[in-house]
Amino acid sequence: MHVVADVNVTPIGAGASLSSHIAACEEVIEEAGLKYRLHAHGTNIEGSWEEVMKVIQRCHDVLHERGAPRVDSAIRIATATDKDQSLEDRIGKVERKIG
Repeated sequence: MHVVADVNVTPIGAGASLSSHIAACEEVIEEAGLKYRLHAHGTNIEGSWEEVMKVIQRCHDVLHERGAPRVDSAIRIATATDKDQSLEDRIGKVERKIG
């Protein structure tokens, strides 16, 4: 099943600055070859259910390897059976309406 996910993976106990940890997770997504788009409070990821879940698990693994004793994820997942919809489709539709 194809999904568009909004994911926020947060290392806990890894210091005040999180940008290097976020960058490490973005590299995991990039290596997996999935479409993604970073935003201010997380990342949108597009792919199969299995691929997206595997990437999120790998992000947890990487952050633990980097010394985070705890990792918390907030995940929202959208699926559709009535039409194919990509990240670009979803964002573009709204952007066209706002001009």
